[in-house]
This record gives sequence, C-alpha cells and structure tokens, in this order.
Amino acid sequence: MYLQKVLRRPLLKRTFASSNSSLAMSMEDQLRIQKEANIGVLSGGFLSAGSLSAKDSATSDTYCNGWKVQQLPTADNCKIIRTNISRRNAAEDVLSSSTFLHGRHRVAVSPHDACVLQTRHYSSQCNDNYPKYKNTLLERIPKYVKIVEVGPRDGLQNEKYIVPTDVKIELIKMLAFSGLPVIEATSFVSPKWVPQLADAKFVMQAVQNVQGSRFPVLTPNLKGLEAAVAAGAKEVAVFASASESFSKSNINCTIEESLIRYRDVASAAEKFSLPVRGYISCVVGCPVEGAVSTSQVAYVAKELSDMGCYEISLGDTIGVGTPGTVIPMLEAVIDVVPIEKLAVHFHDTYGQALSNIFLSLQMGISAVDSSIAGLGGCPYAKGASGNVATEDVVYMLNGLGIETKVDLQKLLLAGDFICKHLGRASGSKAATAFSKTFAHASKLLMF
Repeated sequence: MYLQKVLRRPLLKRTFASSNSSLAMSMEDQLRIQKEANIGVLSGGFLSAGSLSAKDSATSDTYCNGWKVQQLPTADNCKIIRTNISRRNAAEDVLSSSTFLHGRHRVAVSPHDACVLQTRHYSSQCNDNYPKYKNTLLERIPKYVKIVEVGPRDGLQNEKYIVPTDVKIELIKMLAFSGLPVIEATSFVSPKWVPQLADAKFVMQAVQNVQGSRFPVLTPNLKGLEAAVAAGAKEVAVFASASESFSKSNINCTIEESLIRYRDVASAAEKFSLPVRGYISCVVGCPVEGAVSTSQVAYVAKELSDMGCYEISLGDTIGVGTPGTVIPMLEAVIDVVPIEKLAVHFHDTYGQALSNIFLSLQMGISAVDSSIAGLGGCPYAKGASGNVATEDVVYMLNGLGIETKVDLQKLLLAGDFICKHLGRASGSKAATAFSKTFAHASKLLMF
C-alpha cells in the first residue's frame, strides 16, 4: 500500500563509514542505488529520504539524521543503530537484528530489512572468495534469462469475478513498462468456457502497439487463430498436455487429437508469418493419473517442435515437481529437443517452484514463465496454487547476478495495482516482504 507513494520520491546522496575505513563514501558508489528509490540502505539498514550526513572528526563516526552507522566484519552482522547525536558519548549496545523499536529508542535492523529493491539482496558477486563452489554450482547458469509473464492470461483466467477490460489493459502496460520482454496478453477461446477472457479482442487491440514487449495470445484452434489475427496479434501459442486424462478434461480431446489440431494452427500461423509457442501441461504430475512418464513428455515436446513451435514451455501444472522429478523430465526432453528451444513453467503449490527454476537454469534453460503476484491456478486441479510469482523470480535472478532487463521496483507497482483491484494480498513473498519493509520505513520517516 506504500509502494506508489514511497517509490517515487527522489533519493538524496548519503555517506557512510565502514569499520575498515574512516573515509566517507557515496551510497551510489557502494550500493548502486537507483534514483527512483526514496529509501536507502546503510550497512543493511534504513535511511530516510531526508537524511543528512555528518562527520565526527574526533571519532571518525558518521551520523545521518541521528543515525550512527556501524559496519561489523561480516555482511550478516551489519547493524545500524539510531542514537541521539547529543548523547553519542553514551554507552551503545548493538541490539539483536530481530529487534525493531520505535520512538526514541535505538533501532537495530538486520540486512534482510534493507529497502533498496535492486541492491537489497546479495548478488553472486559477493561470493567471489569461493570460486570453487561458484564454478561448480553456477558454471552452466545463463548470463541472461528471458522472463515470460503469463499473469494477464494464465493468472486472471480463473478469477471468479470479471476483471474490467481497462484494468487488464493497464496491468499489461505496467508490466511492459517494467521491462518484461514477453507478456502473454489473453486467450482467444470461447467465452462460454472462459468468460473472463471474453474481451480478448479489445485487450489485444489496446496493447498491440505498446513498445518494448511482445504479446503472444493463446489460440487453441483455427477459429481462435483467425480471431487473434483479426485483432492484430503478432504471435500465438498452443496448449497440449502430457496426460491423456488432463487433455480430455481441459481441452476435450486426446493428446493425438490435440496435436493434429495444433498442426493445423501452426500451418495457418506460418502463412500469416506468426511465430508459435507451445505449452505442455502436467510434465511431472497429473491430478488424475499421478506421475507422468518422462517419455510421454518428450514425445509431445518433439511433436510441437517438429510442427514449428519456436519455443516449448514445460509446465508443472499442479506444482508437485521437485528437483528429483524435474531432472529426469528435463533430461528426456533435452534428448529430443534443443535446449535453447525450452522454457519452464512451474506452479508453487508445494513451494518448490524457485528450487525447480534454479535447477533448470543449472541444466541450461534460459527462459522462465511466471505470473505477477503469483496469480493463477487450475480449474481442473483442485488445490493447485498460482504460478511462481514474477517478483520472486526476478529477485532470485538478481541475486544470482543474472540479467533480466526487468525493473523490480516497477514490477512491484504492477503487482500492487492488480492485487488492489482483486482485493487480495500478493502471492509473492518478495512483494510481501518489501511491503512490510516500506511500512517500517514510512514510520521512520516520521522521526
């Protein structure tokens, strides 16, 4: 609730002193703080936007609006203590990092409470002292990961109440403004089956000329493709399943029947010079059949690749996958489809999505599907939660030093926007944590 007000204030230049140096250094040099932020990180703690720095020549201590900065030897022990300058000769105790007191009391803040979005986490560059482990664990991780945002389609399609068209359009524009390269805008399906997306034509017409992002749309059949082309779509997607039972319940046909249908769609799309993306659901488990054969996943993936899909997204629809089940599935698919044509799509039902994404990156995958605020679910899989939150994925990738071109601050604003309209809390742990941090920081601004 504080995001829009807090993020847009200017950041003032501040200084800090470390335990190893008596020289004041700019926060920009130390933490690469962006100008959009209004809250600073000082040794892993808080500084308000109105902070003014002062130097104590006798003690070489640095004070900012009454904040005395201390940096202990390790990053995990960084503390910042608020103390009255007039009492700075009094004995000072470093409080527990979990302590957060208000009013005139000292405040100790752990590094995990820092507020600058792009620098709050520790990047992989912090671990250069351990090249052996870094080379072993991160050697195959790509330098750039493409994030495919599926929130406007996959995230909203199961919402009970119809989301206004203008809200959908504004959400898509905010997501594009955050730097996301691909945003799945909507789906051209029968309004009878998915009433939430009955406005697909109007959404597509409103966003097709937005610069900087691509807007693929789901087209389950030739009729949907024709409607998408008429609305101005420049990229389409088809949706198959690795489970016979799920295919019948979700798209009302067998796997083979769906593949025949999609060959026709792919052939027609080629005539319109439209690239086609393929999805495969239930790549690890099915709500009806249970475990899904890796050979079946590989078969469907190869069929989609052979019909011309430029990319195939492997979806753990019910979120049951773990690294132990994802590894053999990916190995089977990589044997028949070039790895550069693969993407992963994990739901977070059992809290395994980020670990599965990290594993996929280690195996060479460089495209990840995610949904703003963790929106989504599956009407045919009871208990399945939403997709992995885009905010959480970006936060993790930033911490690994992987480029995404996505501005996390702007992404948080988009998540806050849609959650307010849906009347619910964000499904993103990163967004929730930042929201609480902003609340604390806003209280500090009143001191």
